[in-house]
Amino acid sequence: MRQPQIVQALAGRIPGMGGVFAGRLRNAHQVESLVANLISVNRRYKAHAGLRVTDV
Repeated sequence: MRQPQIVQALAGRIPGMGGVFAGRLRNAHQVESLVANLISVNRRYKAHAGLRVTDV
């Protein structure tokens, strides 16, 4: 079993969650930057901003 498949299987064990292969590890910095921005927005505005990927 390849690494993305293992991670997807682990995510699938969480109720209501599923894994999606979003590309190679070298692209992770883009996701990390987005998460850092969401954390900053949530702290500043005391909000619960997030991102939802649908129809996958």
